[in-house]
Parts: sequence; C-alpha cells; structure tokens
Amino acid sequence: MIDLLEIKDPSFIKEMSIKELKELALQIREFLVDSLSKTGGHLSSNLGVVEITIAMYYVFDPEKDKFLFDVGHQSYVHKILTGRAKDFSSLRQFGGISGYINRSESKYDVWESGHSSTTISAMTGMLIASEDKDEKVVSLIGDSSIMNGVAFEGLNFLGSQRKLAPIIILNDNKMGISKSVGALSKAFSRLRGTKLWRGFKRALIFLFPTFVINAFHQVKRGIKAFIQHDNIFEDMGFDYYGPIKGNNLRACIKALQRVKKNTEPVILHILTQKGKGYAPSEVDEEGSFHGVGPFDKTTGKPVHLPKENEHSYSDIVSHYLETKRLKEQFFVVTPAMKSGSRLEHFAKLYPKDFYDVGIAEEHAADMSAGIALKGKKVVLLYYSTFSQRAYDEILNDIARQNLPVIIGIDRAGVVGEDGVTHQGIYDIAMFSSMPNMTIAMPKDPQELVGIFNYAFMNLGPTVIRYSRRTVELDLAQVDYERMISPGWEYIQKGTKKCVISYGPDVLKLEQLIAKHQLNCSLVNARYIRPLDEKILTDIFSTYDEILVIEQVVKQGSLYQSILDFASLHHFKNQVSSISFDINISLSHGKIDEVLNHNGMSEEELLKKMRVEN
Repeated sequence: MIDLLEIKDPSFIKEMSIKELKELALQIREFLVDSLSKTGGHLSSNLGVVEITIAMYYVFDPEKDKFLFDVGHQSYVHKILTGRAKDFSSLRQFGGISGYINRSESKYDVWESGHSSTTISAMTGMLIASEDKDEKVVSLIGDSSIMNGVAFEGLNFLGSQRKLAPIIILNDNKMGISKSVGALSKAFSRLRGTKLWRGFKRALIFLFPTFVINAFHQVKRGIKAFIQHDNIFEDMGFDYYGPIKGNNLRACIKALQRVKKNTEPVILHILTQKGKGYAPSEVDEEGSFHGVGPFDKTTGKPVHLPKENEHSYSDIVSHYLETKRLKEQFFVVTPAMKSGSRLEHFAKLYPKDFYDVGIAEEHAADMSAGIALKGKKVVLLYYSTFSQRAYDEILNDIARQNLPVIIGIDRAGVVGEDGVTHQGIYDIAMFSSMPNMTIAMPKDPQELVGIFNYAFMNLGPTVIRYSRRTVELDLAQVDYERMISPGWEYIQKGTKKCVISYGPDVLKLEQLIAKHQLNCSLVNARYIRPLDEKILTDIFSTYDEILVIEQVVKQGSLYQSILDFASLHHFKNQVSSISFDINISLSHGKIDEVLNHNGMSEEELLKKMRVEN
C-alpha cells in the first residue's frame, strides 16, 4: 500500500501492477472522502475520474506529455499523484492549495481552468507551438463542458488539423453540476450505443488481440451504420474510440495505449459514475455533492447546518421569484446554475417557465433577449464570474437594444474558497461599459426584493448583484410589494467626511461607525448606475473628503464614475477609494480572510474612515 502523503512525483505508478493500481484507486477514493469531509471541496467529480487519471499517468510520460483538466475541479486525483496529498488539509483554505489547477503549485499544472470548455482550444495552441512532435497533449473534459460553444469552436478547428494528434478524453457521466441537458446530451446517449453494439465490442476486445481490434476500428463506421446513429465527432474529423467503462482501470489503460499511437485527432469516450465509491454521492441527482462543505462521512449530511432562519441571497431570490410568479407570468433562464441558484423548487412548480440551458452563457443571454423581444418578462440568472463569458451578447443583444431583461448576478464581490477564477469583482466594470444598463446591489433582503420589483417595471435591462453571504430573517416578514426606484440614501450623517458604499458592506460600515463613534456620513449607493446626482451634489457641497468602499476592481467602478461626475461639475474635493487593483489576483479562502489580506480588514477600514482633526 502506498502512503499517499509521501508521494513526491508520479513516477512510481509505472512500476505498479494492475492489482496494485486498483488498490491505489480504492485508497485514493477513501482519502478523498475522508479529506473533503473535513475541508469541503468538489467531491463527486473527482470520485468519478480516479481510474482514468491513474491510467493517464500509467500510459503517458508526465515529464514530457501535458495533461489539461477541464474543468479544474476534476483535478484532485492529479494533485494527489503529483505529490500534494500531504497538503489536502489546506485545500481551498487561505494560504493552502487551490481547488483548481494552479501553475504556481506544480510543474504538472499546465492550464489554469477555473471555467469550463477551454482546454480543447488551449491544447490546440500547445500542439501547434510544440517543437517536440512526440509530445502528447491530453484533455480530460466532461460531457457538460464539451457542449459549450468554446469547446465546439476548438473541435471545429482541430478536426481539420490532420497533422496534429490531440487526445481528448470525453468523461461522460450524464451530469454537469446537476443533470446534463439539451440535444447534445441526447446525442451522447446515442453514442453510448445499443446493448447489441456494446456487447459486440466487449466480445471483440475479449476474443481478439490488439492488432485485430485496430484493424476492425478502421471499418467500424460501416458496421456501426447498421446498428446505431451517426457519430458527430467522426463527422467533425476525429477518430472516435468508445464508449468504454471509465471506472474500469484495465479498460482505461488499454484504451489509452491504443489512442496514444494515433497520429491524427482522436476522442476517447469514457462512461463514468459521478461520485463513485461513496454511496450518498452515487445516488445524488441534484448536484448536492458536486461542491460540498465539511460533512459527516457516515451520513453524508453537512456538519454545519444552517440556522432555522438563515438564508443565502440565492434562497431569497428564488423565494421572491416563486412569490412573484403567483401574480404574473415570466420566464427564468440560467446556464447550468439550477442547483447553485436554488431554483430546483421553482423549476418543479413552473416547468414551462424555467429553462436551464446548460453551460451556455452566451446562448442564455440571446435566448433571454428573444423572450424580451416578444414582450415577455424574463429573469436571467448568472454567477458573476460566469456572466463575463457572455459579455458580447449582453452588450449587443440586450443592452444595445435596451431590452427589459432582469439579470441576477449571484456571488458578487469576494466569493471565498473557489478563488481567483471565481471572484465576482469584475462585473460592475463590465456592465458599466454597456449602454442603457441599470446596475444595483442591495444592502439587505428587503432592498433586494424592492429592486427586483423595480426591475420588473423597468423598460430597459437591469442588473441586480447579490453576495454569497447568508442572512438571518423570517421570509414571511419581507414586504414583497415594496418597490425601490433608482436613488441613494443617507444611512447616517456626520461632518467633514462621507463614506459611500453599497451591498451588505453598508451594514458592516454602519456597525463600525456606531461602534467606534466615527464622525462621518454613510451613504447607501444601492443603485450604482444611474448615479444619484442630487445626493452626489449635496455630498460634494458638504464634505471635504469622500471615501468610496467597494468589493470590485477600481477600474470601471462606482469610484471612477464619481470622479467623472466631480470632474464634469468642477468639484475639487478629495475623493479616495478602497477597492482592488486591476493587477491583483484574489486567492481562495474564507471571504473575511481574503478581504483582510487585501486591504479591507476592519483595521484598514477604520484607518481610512476616521476624520483627521
């Protein structure tokens, strides 16, 4: 038995027998369940790829060949085999190892993929630029990720490059975060084949040596034509192998040895079970074990259960939409975020009004624009980090046409453990560059509801940001009829200095001011755009110093809009900002740890908020 904590590099794998490799797979699964039950992390996706990852290291040369993991949250086995098991107690913790691929962690991490569907294009570039034509580049990509347009752009180009020999492993587990959706998902079902075809293949592999199987592969299209549907990948120019059982180690090794010899683009289709080896995750169809916090290994239940009236902003938005839907009809669209955005119940109540379009952020935006053009109300829900992928479609097809699409931006601001690729600090800069956009961020649940009610009345696009934090409240006590139109409000008035902020930070700053008896004003700029010019004029006319505090990059922020306003109206007040520099990369860790490390600790805020005598 290997001591996983003592692994330094993956060279040991090639010396192991198949029996020993199978024992290693069991050991890794036990380690993952045990370790992630303490730290949390992406569980199911990693349990499903244990055998194929071991096989990759067994067949290829990791000192020369390149492994790309799409998305990075299926890379934990790779991290273990490359010497990082000893660091798993710090997984996703501040100062610890990342939950995704991180090039600064290991020479074996070659592509930082926090978002899906990028590795096929990346591997194309690597192969074109490689001076070593014997170097193999392997991409492990999931069935939901390959449905994204970026992946298909890469496939379309690669299929025409006959001199390149990329190896794409399609990990088909019928799940993204939750169940895969769409026509391509059905196409993959056809690719899995009929029982007759799968039985014929198993018999062939069992009865004949490899050279016979390889010869058969050259004529299989003709045979398959009588048994099952056409193959989309072969039609695009790829040599296609599979499907094989991706949780069968021997089958994975044999298949990889075969495709390694290919001199043209090849796709290996493997069938895996997401969550394999841990009963609670094996039966999970809602995506509950995709990303987990600390949990009880025996029951699979979370260690830290929410309090009776503790709700995330995602919960509150979902509850609001259910309440609103009782009075008027509208559509809800989301790109593979049904579970993350807590929309499962809404989807069950109103299946004809809810559309999860899969990992297709651009399509979601244009689909929503089409709904709005037909005079129907539509709510488009993204995570902040994923909305960036649809910049052009939101700009040209929603904002430019001034369509009344309500865009909910979840995970706005610092998000915590998911780290650098998931921080929601860029969306204000993005949306502020677009015409006709109303942009808001409420300080509390009541404001959230009030701004949503305004958005349903607004004749143009409205962006509503909300954070990942939780709040305690009785949902029955929320006034679901209240509407909050664009405008700011004074939370507190003082002299000389005025602090401007928005979102839950306003409540935090209010508490700090009261606790330390600071003589400064506090303004809730809940509508980031349009500016409240009346209150801004009053602020510039009253206070010598103005401080803007926001969890975004400084470029394109509210702070810069206020500076533009001051310049236009010839105000000379001192205006400063607490935000993030454009070149900074916010690491993973608990939200408060990340804030403290990046200049937004309580001490730093107090230092900037105090009035100098």
